[in-house]
Amino acid sequence: MKLNHTLVALLSVAALLPASASAAELTVKVEGVTAPTGTMFVALFTEDGWADHEAYQGAKQAVEDAAPTIVFGDLEPGRYGVKLFHDVDGDGELALGEYGIPVEPYGFSNDAPVSFGPPSFDGAAFDVTADGAIQTITLR
Repeated sequence: MKLNHTLVALLSVAALLPASASAAELTVKVEGVTAPTGTMFVALFTEDGWADHEAYQGAKQAVEDAAPTIVFGDLEPGRYGVKLFHDVDGDGELALGEYGIPVEPYGFSNDAPVSFGPPSFDGAAFDVTADGAIQTITLR
């Protein structure tokens, strides 16, 4: 009988908890926009998808001011990385110049440095806790 009371108590407590108790929110703030036109493309990655460019979640937002903010919701706490670019010309792709060097503004979480290619996941990785996280990325 005591086991049944314990189960009922646990189920009652569980029913009071929100269904997404472990869901968190990531806010990505972008700085360094020089032209409030075009679209900001933002991709959120786990370590498994980073090297293969297989985003965990993606977002795009019209750039209407010098400091756009993009929010990813319903995230499991963990380590993530962000890659983004400002599609100034509106063609939906990151414009590349000679030797594959981007000619449109781009950035990575942690403002991870770029040296002969994008940074490693470890260089760009940050933790999203149950309380959420904020990343400020400065365009290059």
